[in-house]
Amino acid sequence: MICSDFHPFTKISDILDFEQPAMSYFSTDVFDGEMAHARFFEKDIREQMPKCSYRKYTISEIINSVINNGFVLRKFDEHPAWTNSKIPGEFTIIASKG
Repeated sequence: MICSDFHPFTKISDILDFEQPAMSYFSTDVFDGEMAHARFFEKDIREQMPKCSYRKYTISEIINSVINNGFVLRKFDEHPAWTNSKIPGEFTIIASKG
């Protein structure tokens, strides 16, 4: 399995400029918003895109779900945000089935 996604650190700040709300890192709230890449489309197309419900997980919730579903964690990498190389913006997990 290869999982590459936005880093949960983005919960505390809109560091990737996706116009999403900041919240507690440990928040379990679900919120509605645009798809992550909607802002890259023209305004008329963007307005036609459906809203999504989000729940942002912590890094431990993500890693533990990999382990608890029978995967063996092989590698975990964090990648800098494209807006600020001093903070995490994305992560990649590589895992294999038991």
